[in-house]
Amino acid sequence: MRLALCIIIAVIAAQARLALAQDPELVMGYRTNERRPYIDDDNDEGIYKTLYSRACQRIGCTLKVVRLPKKRVLQALAQGEVDFYPGYTYNAEREPIALFLPNGLRERHVVITRASHPAVRGYADLDNGVELRSLGNPDLIPLPWQARIKVLQVPEMDVERAFRLISAGKADFYIYDELTLRFYWERLRPAGLTLHPSLEPWQAMHMGFSKHSRFYRAQPNPDYRADQPLNPDNYPLRLDPASLAGRLTAALQAMKQSGETERIVEHFLQTPAR
Repeated sequence: MRLALCIIIAVIAAQARLALAQDPELVMGYRTNERRPYIDDDNDEGIYKTLYSRACQRIGCTLKVVRLPKKRVLQALAQGEVDFYPGYTYNAEREPIALFLPNGLRERHVVITRASHPAVRGYADLDNGVELRSLGNPDLIPLPWQARIKVLQVPEMDVERAFRLISAGKADFYIYDELTLRFYWERLRPAGLTLHPSLEPWQAMHMGFSKHSRFYRAQPNPDYRADQPLNPDNYPLRLDPASLAGRLTAALQAMKQSGETERIVEHFLQTPAR
């Protein structure tokens, strides 16, 4: 009996040592449909996987990618089953479940319309139109123009479907990430559509790190200004730099400063030879 107990204790101790010896695993969650060049639909390859895998290597952890329908993956993020969402736009509804952190990438949005639509030089040129929008995506149109448009929301929409719906006259315009739209535009050359110049400057892209992740640890932000609006750059909390999430963010910023992030982007933007 005593021998059996000793064996059981030895096995448990060995398993514990093995668990400690293994690299921690960060789980990146994303919806099931593709968003190239950031992520493919069948093998997860793209900017996101390469960027975060290399950042994880720098801090001694591994990356696991989980693909779920968007509603389910956001629930997993809120519950801490998923550690982070790789590209996440800040809004008040998302703020309670995630801390928004720069990932080293940059983004801005562009507009597509049918070719017959007048040139879009400002949001006023979209007045009284119907916007095509993926279900759950935030409103990208600033006030006061928000109140003067209608919205057609479509679940699990990808760019190719957006091209088809705009071409068919189901909506008048679609606003989305410039890198993604230009990627598909160069490869598909959709007839009868126009890709308009961006109406905004480049800005930092953020990831959303779950506040319920086991790797999340925050501390008061001494630079927070209570008299200013909440946003990713003005928030009462910041990551503990010693936490795994804090180290991941530092690694991403180091990759941006060294030019590694831009090289990853350029690799996936390359247009295949015709």
